[in-house]
Amino acid sequence: MMDAGSQSPKNGGVYRAARRAFIAACEKAHIDTVARLHPAQGPDGKPLFMDCAALGPRRASKAVLAVAYDAAGTAIMTDLLQQAALPPNARLVLVHAFDPAVFAGIAGDPAWPAAMLGAVATEDLPGVRDLAVLALGRSDESLKILLQDVLPGATVTALPPAAHAAQACAVIAGHFAHP
Repeated sequence: MMDAGSQSPKNGGVYRAARRAFIAACEKAHIDTVARLHPAQGPDGKPLFMDCAALGPRRASKAVLAVAYDAAGTAIMTDLLQQAALPPNARLVLVHAFDPAVFAGIAGDPAWPAAMLGAVATEDLPGVRDLAVLALGRSDESLKILLQDVLPGATVTALPPAAHAAQACAVIAGHFAHP
């Protein structure tokens, strides 16, 4: 049996540790994060957040949006922050804890993650015309549909999901290599 201080998803410990790791990786890379407060509280009674970070010019016409859902995705994302190299006029937007309630092991509002991802797209990808979506650690075709609705002037492509940072870097580089 786990004690109350363990890193169980049931008590939100894994979510909290992953969030700290993501924010620390962003700070190390000198990248600001934006936190979006979830309406539910974690099992520990503390607030939950979707955190986002963006690299590259705000008005870039070509971008990749990478999404982490859980601890495995967070590990890929933090490694990606250390390895990613962007060409000029390219943007990389990172979304940590797509649904922080589910990540922390509680039921959440199923409409909240989609609404927040829409806000991320509107705020962080205003000039994008060519967007690739990268799910980290799992497949999620719903992201492409959601983002196409939010960014109707953009072509949205779903990249193959990445199981590790090197794979993520390769698919991101491949997207930016195409004219």
